[in-house]
Amino acid sequence: MDEISYLRNRLEVKENEENRFQKYLLSLGIDKCIEMYEDITELIEFDQINFSIFEQFMIYDQKLSCILFSMLKNQENYVKAFLSNYFNNYRVQIEERESNYTKTKYYFKIPVGKNEFLDIRTFSYEYGPVDYYDAIKTLDFGDINLIMFHLPTNIVEKFSDNPNIISDLDNTRKLRNYVYHHNILFSLGKDTLTKLIKIILKNIPDEKIKELYIKEINALKYNEDNTKNDERLTIN
Repeated sequence: MDEISYLRNRLEVKENEENRFQKYLLSLGIDKCIEMYEDITELIEFDQINFSIFEQFMIYDQKLSCILFSMLKNQENYVKAFLSNYFNNYRVQIEERESNYTKTKYYFKIPVGKNEFLDIRTFSYEYGPVDYYDAIKTLDFGDINLIMFHLPTNIVEKFSDNPNIISDLDNTRKLRNYVYHHNILFSLGKDTLTKLIKIILKNIPDEKIKELYIKEINALKYNEDNTKNDERLTIN
């Protein structure tokens, strides 16, 4: 498929908009621009759209991503804070392992029960023991979720009284990976995206911060000239 022709036949670009259009092709890539076009037409149900709508949608997606980035960072910090507090002053051992490659691999021995440990590879340390806090702050959210998943119920219950907290954290991880990488949020589908955002909000412990995020999301404008809410997210 001639992707440029495909997009140009469906996206009306005026002469004075051509330079901005070319910049988006360079900064986003043609495939992402096509994906964005298809997401827009899924929302507004028009095959032919103008560049102004395309640009407004792109800006909306980026602004929403910035809010979600902050929300996800807040959630990740909250989980890491709980683990660091619970295992305060614990010293994490490091295990050295030979591999099939020339480089030796190193693993944290993370405690998850009495004499039970989870081996998580570290790229930050080669010698131990290291303070639990120093170890935990180097791990990504996937590793943190793995730790929470392996903890006994009596410890997890100290973190949250939500009986679905582990599955909620896994959904949070999935959205985190989506936000942090080269993805368009609405490619998840509006309903799925809204559901995942609500899951994160539900597990933010500070009500004032939660209200602030909801207010910021609902205040975002997709199209300044459009008073309808059906083309943007509304979190109740």
